[in-house]
Amino acid sequence: MTWRLGYSGALWTAALAIISASPALAACKLAVMADLPVTMTGLRASVPVKVNGKDTSFWLDSGAFFSIMSKAKAIELGLTIQPAPPGLYIIGIGGQASVEVVTIKSFGIVGQDIKNVQFLVGGSDAGNGLIGRNLLGLADTEFDLANGAVKIIRPSNCEKGGLAYWAAGKPYFTVPLITGSNPYDHIFRLPIMINGVKIEAELDSGAPTSLLTRRAAERAGIDFTATGVTPSDGVTGFGRRREKGWVVPVASVGIGDEEILRTRLEVIDNSIGGPDGPDMLLGADFMMAHHIYVARGQRRIYFTYSGGKPFLTGQAAPEGVSAHPTDLPAGKVRVEAVNGVPDPKTAEEFARRGNARLAAGKADAALADLNEAVRLSPDKAAYYGARSRAHEAVGNASLAAADIDKALALEPGNGELLIVRAVERLHRKDKAGALADTEAAAKVVPQSSLLSLGIADLFQHLGQPARAIPLFDAVIDAHPADSQLAAMLNGRCWQRALANVDLDKALGDCNRAIRRGGINPGFLDSRALVYFRKGDFKASLADYDAALAINPRIAWSLHMRGLVRLASGQAEAGRADQAAAVAIQPDIAEEAATFGIGRTSP
Repeated sequence: MTWRLGYSGALWTAALAIISASPALAACKLAVMADLPVTMTGLRASVPVKVNGKDTSFWLDSGAFFSIMSKAKAIELGLTIQPAPPGLYIIGIGGQASVEVVTIKSFGIVGQDIKNVQFLVGGSDAGNGLIGRNLLGLADTEFDLANGAVKIIRPSNCEKGGLAYWAAGKPYFTVPLITGSNPYDHIFRLPIMINGVKIEAELDSGAPTSLLTRRAAERAGIDFTATGVTPSDGVTGFGRRREKGWVVPVASVGIGDEEILRTRLEVIDNSIGGPDGPDMLLGADFMMAHHIYVARGQRRIYFTYSGGKPFLTGQAAPEGVSAHPTDLPAGKVRVEAVNGVPDPKTAEEFARRGNARLAAGKADAALADLNEAVRLSPDKAAYYGARSRAHEAVGNASLAAADIDKALALEPGNGELLIVRAVERLHRKDKAGALADTEAAAKVVPQSSLLSLGIADLFQHLGQPARAIPLFDAVIDAHPADSQLAAMLNGRCWQRALANVDLDKALGDCNRAIRRGGINPGFLDSRALVYFRKGDFKASLADYDAALAINPRIAWSLHMRGLVRLASGQAEAGRADQAAAVAIQPDIAEEAATFGIGRTSP
């Protein structure tokens, strides 16, 4: 997730010293400063850390100038939030955001206990704390996400010669590393070619999928009116806004001597990280498909293709990867304290590779690795949780459910797993079991966490919207400037309308959501229900008409407009709307009745 720091006064920076470098030797030597064990949670690179003695995990974000977390995460971790220096702000996707600061008195990472580590606090909630370039750019950086590893490396006497040591004499690719004017900002920039046009990209492990700016796309000759261009739901970053986006076909993406043919990329309408930001982010999808070494002293990036899809828009795979790599000069690099890519031996290593394979869409291979992790360490809840996702990916729903049960038997207070099992039980029509898990999750998940929204959604589907409302209260209070705030406000409006309580407050929430997020059919549908509950059928009908004009397949809007029309004496039109709603969602009348809304009348 790329962003940079803005400051109207002197630059405010800090650095983390992890492990001191080894003495220089006559030959080129690569010495590890930090070997970060990475678990891919989807397309998020997660590493275990300790925050004042509490075990948790943070995500690695090579696009972030400085390590950062949301206000909600700081509250969850019990950290004291303090003012930042006057004039300090961050600039990212969605605009700029003000920030505060926390100091972690004891920060544990890779066996080291570092005192008084500062994190910025602010921006939209990414869902976790993010470790930025003040750690990841301290020296050379090796990214091997496909095998669950990121290393910070101190080179000695390595000014010349290839550093793709893991290639073991086989071909590799190179591309120049672009360095910025700010010596404290260790950017991961590189030149690439889109349809033969040169642009500037950035390696960004914090961006799940790669992203191109519209300006760069147009320079590369991409026509946004052409067949195959589809709008996306909107792109978010640290700023307050959701940005318009598209997914577009791209003939070729060239990185050094590697060329990726006939793929699709996501495009954002605005800039990435302000006017000085890159033209493109090479996100975790690209980095998962490559083994990458960023050599700062040489100002070069070395990489090899590991396999899989380099760009994961979810819509199409590239036709192929064409390679014209460089031969690795033999005997130029002597590796000390750095290993290549050996086969996993421990449960943790199998689990890390299994999670990476699962994130890359290789479910069968992931399942084999996770089976081995469970065999070697049968008392680790996280391994069962990961294997459950792999079983789900290959269509083994019963085995997935059994693994969730086993994981919760080992770790009964795991809120995320409780939510997963509640959803699974709800799908099986086990409402009693789903309610028990939902109630248990509500007790253990921090109230300020975005996970609370999933619990609120479960309460709604269990027919108890009133219990969802206080969950929205806590999350909204902790996210006053979040890019998701409009959706949160709409969610609380909807729950209040379903519960038929605090209707004036519900109307206020819906109006705020529309002012902040714009005209959205879901927001209009929620407000229409509020008006319906208040008996203002004219206003309700206007909003249902407007929502269905944008999206004519909202079953709730059709069913409810049918009720409004029936109540207004438009019997034929009302029955037609209700029939159309049933065609989309056969149980829509039963669902509405759960909330006290009749089939044929208010």
